[in-house]
Formats: sequence, C-alpha cells, structure tokens
Amino acid sequence: MVEELVFHLGDCKTGTTSVQSILAAEAWESAGKSICYTARFNHIPLAKTLTQDTENQKQRFVNTRQQLAKSDAKLGVISAEHFEFVNPEVLHDALKKYMPKMLENLRLVAYVRPHADRLVSSFAERSKKGLFMRSLEAMHDKADEGGLLHYAPRLRKWREVFGDRYEVRPFVRSELLNGDVVQDFFSFALGTTDFKITQPTQANESLSVEDISMMRLLHQTFRDDETKSLVDQRKAFGWFMSEHLGNIPSAGGTKLRMHKALAEKVAETYREDAEILDREFFGRPVFGPALDAAPGKAIDEPQSLNPKDNFSPEEIRRYEAFASILQHLMASDPKHFNWALRPEEQRRPLEVFLKNRKD
Repeated sequence: MVEELVFHLGDCKTGTTSVQSILAAEAWESAGKSICYTARFNHIPLAKTLTQDTENQKQRFVNTRQQLAKSDAKLGVISAEHFEFVNPEVLHDALKKYMPKMLENLRLVAYVRPHADRLVSSFAERSKKGLFMRSLEAMHDKADEGGLLHYAPRLRKWREVFGDRYEVRPFVRSELLNGDVVQDFFSFALGTTDFKITQPTQANESLSVEDISMMRLLHQTFRDDETKSLVDQRKAFGWFMSEHLGNIPSAGGTKLRMHKALAEKVAETYREDAEILDREFFGRPVFGPALDAAPGKAIDEPQSLNPKDNFSPEEIRRYEAFASILQHLMASDPKHFNWALRPEEQRRPLEVFLKNRKD
C-alpha cells in the first residue's frame, strides 16, 4: 500500500509532458524504490473534478484511492498541470473526504516559469489551440488583468493550506538538477539522486512564427464554418498537431520573441511579484534577474503572425484546403476524432471507447 503521496502540480509550460511520459512508461530505475502512478498519461481528468467536472469527483478520487491501496509501491505520484487552476482549499477538502490517510503523508511540488518566458509560451500554447487569435501584447494585457502571471497570491494560498509540505521550484535550467526538469522532479519525489531515466524525455522544439501563423490560419477556417461549436476538437487538433511539429527539426523557422517595448512593460508589471517569489519561495535572486534580462533579449519590432505576411497565396490556398478536410472529419464524428488524434499510449482501448460511446 502507498504510504506517501506526491502531487506534481504543474505549472503549465514547465515540462509536465516530459515528466508524465517517463512516469507513464515507468522509464526509470532506482534501487529499492517504486512508484504507483495511476494515470494512463496524466491526472488532468482527476484535477478537473475540482474545477468543472464536479459530478465525477467522488468516482475519480475513490478509484484513485483504491489503486493506491492495492499497490505494492510505498510512493504514489499524481501529476496534472491543471492543478495550476485549482483552489488549494478545494483539493484539501477532497483529500480529507476521500483520502484522509494521505493528508499527513503528502508532499506537493509546483514548477513556475519566469514571467517573460511564460507569457511567450502561453501565447504560443493558446494560439496553437485556437483559443487566442490576437497579438502578444494583447495577451500580456489579458494575463495582467486575469492574474495569470501574478504568481505570488496563488502560491501563497497553496502554502497557507499545505504549509511546508508544499514546495515551489523555478523552471530555470541553471536551477534544475542537471538542467533537466525530469531529473529534478524524480530527485524530489524519490528523495535521492541515485536513479536513472531509461528512455529519452520529450523535448519538442518550440513552435516558430511560421508554425503559429499556419495554426492560426487553420483555426480561422475552423471557426468560420460548421465546426465553430467543436471547441474540444479544435483544441485537441492544436495540441497534437503542435506535438508533431515539435518532433520535426525546424529547417530555419523564426523564433517567437517579445519586442522591446512589450518586454519593458512586462518587466515593470511583474517586478514586485518577482521580488516576492525570490524572497519568500526561492530564498535567492532568480526571477528578478530573469525579468531584468528580458528587454535585452527582445527584438526591436513586433513579429507578424498574419498568414499573408508569412506565406504565399498558393501556400495559403493549400492550408485552407487541408483545413477544410479536417473540418469535415471533426464534424462527421467528433468523439472518434478526439480519440483517433491521441498517441496509442494515451488512448483508451478501442473496444472500451466504442462501449462507452454506446452507453
């Protein structure tokens, strides 16, 4: 039976997929150590019962508890970047209700990405899913208004609820064990550096300006026709298409970068937040220097993501034709489209998928 439980809370865009791929494949070795990882790939469905899928909360938590109870491993791990959006009090209440024995044997870790880097990566992420079609500067304004990158209030609340069992780590290469978030996480979970990762971790390349421009063109076509309501299918396509793009070495695409005026605005907006994190969570200068360095890494003018500025009329014609075919597939069988997009290791077996669809 699992005696200790580790929650890997994200954040988004901090190598969570890489960590989860190793956990799901059991692609690690450490003498005398074992981990019970109850997800096919990640625990996002479990985490979402704390924010939106509340009717399935009891079932998912009880099922997870039963799997942990049956395991021969001493350590259990739950990993989902969606915990970034969960109220820690709601998680605490769910654990108290469904896993009370685990509350005293619990550790939680969250990785956070420096403000400027997270803004750019979140912009790319939402663009590829068709969730944000405006400029990077508009994304900054939206993030500032919504508090996405004002980390301190959120992290303080987690610490208030879970105390010193909750740890925050900077997603900065120089701060990670051997510069690798996977090794850093396993050292935290196992409490040792005496382990071996036995398969390559996923290290997809970031999407280029041209990649994002193409994805936006495809999503614009999806939005303009009968698939306008198929949000989940468009998001799934964006996620898995970008995974494939990231696995193919770029032949010289343009790196997505912040322009100088925006970088200066970001540095001003988040300076106090960076100081709080360095003082209260890291105990050393980490996010402050990263924020100070952002304007020096920026380019002079904003980059255009307009397809007309990145592709010829003939290229646009071909992309629109491709989008029309995808649009037809989405609308023909939305649930099967979502299932078929997933890599085999992340799918439910076909017979289970078909049975659930009938039910």
